[in-house]
Amino acid sequence: MIFDTMQHADQYKSLNPAINRALEAAKAYTPENYPGGRVELEGDSLFLNLAGYETHPKEEALMEAHRQYIDVMYMVEGSETIYVKSTDQLTCITQEYTAEGDALLAKMDQDVTAVRLEAGSFIILFPQDAHAPGCHAEGPVTVKKVIGKVRI
Repeated sequence: MIFDTMQHADQYKSLNPAINRALEAAKAYTPENYPGGRVELEGDSLFLNLAGYETHPKEEALMEAHRQYIDVMYMVEGSETIYVKSTDQLTCITQEYTAEGDALLAKMDQDVTAVRLEAGSFIILFPQDAHAPGCHAEGPVTVKKVIGKVRI
């Protein structure tokens, strides 16, 4: 997992060209310039989902983990808490991994790490980073978030 603000995104350029491209593309969006929907950068290998939704209570969240894609999440407007835990340490898996949905699902354990994603910040989540996004930071808030999907 990498958590930082967009002002430091250039430090991660050498990490992976597709991750860099996702971050660069995400920078273009502002609260006023946010059409929503899917934006294809390189077909199914690299695309953005421009999501808008209301955050939910932690108690309603499930952890998810992917194997086919790295998630690059950039908060354009609003704030949320994303809970993170090592995928191999999850204790209550509710759905084994399926390739068609690219997800393993699990109940949230008590020892998760809370990361607050605010406007201008981003998080990069790898297959070992199970995560529960979209949770309240301070009650319900409508957010605009770019979710980059980088095929591994």
